[in-house]
Amino acid sequence: MKSYNFAKDVKTIRQVFELTQQEFADQLGLSRSNIIRYEVGEILPHKSALERVFSFAFNNDFNINAAKAMLYEDNKNSRMLLFHGAKSTIEGDIDHNHLNGFKDFGAGFYLSESYDSSASWVADRENGSCYCFYLETNDDFKVLKFDVSREWMYAILYFRGAFNKFTPSKEVNDIIDKINKCDVIIAPIADNNMYDTLNSFSLNLISDEQCLHALSANNLGLQVVLKSKKACDSIQFIDRLYLCEDEKKEFLKKKRELSLQSKSKVNLVINQYRRKGKYFDELFKKNG
Repeated sequence: MKSYNFAKDVKTIRQVFELTQQEFADQLGLSRSNIIRYEVGEILPHKSALERVFSFAFNNDFNINAAKAMLYEDNKNSRMLLFHGAKSTIEGDIDHNHLNGFKDFGAGFYLSESYDSSASWVADRENGSCYCFYLETNDDFKVLKFDVSREWMYAILYFRGAFNKFTPSKEVNDIIDKINKCDVIIAPIADNNMYDTLNSFSLNLISDEQCLHALSANNLGLQVVLKSKKACDSIQFIDRLYLCEDEKKEFLKKKRELSLQSKSKVNLVINQYRRKGKYFDELFKKNG
């Protein structure tokens, strides 16, 4: 099971604050014997102990998760450092066939280049945590890269069901064929605001030009999707980062602020490109 390196973390936090095991135990409301046993990995912590330890560090200006993310970045060498925001524990091997609800590019294992974006994704989940991985670069990988483009827009619309009642064009089918044959996809992250914009386009409420420029108004970083077993076999687990409740609240606050800024930008762009471009049902033929 890929889990927290709690023994190392609890000792690191205690030493950063220059506390004895007894002083640390007193600060946390735990017994010294438990601190000793945690530090040598003799016992695994309950969620309440995890919360006490990591919230103590976070609320005393030591964000161990952000610090570890920077350390892993420094040590990545030729590898890619990637993060996965998980709603629950990852059991077993990484699965490239995983599909839970709609995904931007269909089945695959989804990661982000940013700790912040991965943690924000699960900050509203009770058991949300963030997994860290290195991906070994492989010249044999078929890598497909997208920027904020028409191809990226059509791919997300396809995998989110917008073409269920429409016939995809040759351009769309070619994009999907490339996606299904690749090992790794690197593409911009799409958040809920972007999905709302894409839905507005698929429902003929805005044109393709309005949609594309509205999507370009946001920059949430890049996601990496492992689409093949070969890619998943090349990933190395590093660590699982515990998100204490106060850190989650910080992420949710930032997420709300960014969402409001994003909506303002999108509304401005949509207004600027009014009456420009074509609508969904002008570009694609409805089935039947």
